[in-house]
Amino acid sequence: MGTQIRISREDGSLPCEVCGFPTMHVAQVVADDGKVLGRTLVCTTCQRTRHRPEQAVEPEAPPDEVPAG
Repeated sequence: MGTQIRISREDGSLPCEVCGFPTMHVAQVVADDGKVLGRTLVCTTCQRTRHRPEQAVEPEAPPDEVPAG
């Protein structure tokens, strides 16, 4: 399952330095076993609008040609 980021609904939010909306939250980074590994800041507005980096698409290579012979 991997690590999770949990945002508390009870804690308040702060203005984001990037987008300006008051949607910056302190979130917990939690391991599979429930142990809190640390905390991080997460802006829920920026996360929705951030595009994930697209994988580089390699141009199609011509098929290997075998000389007839």
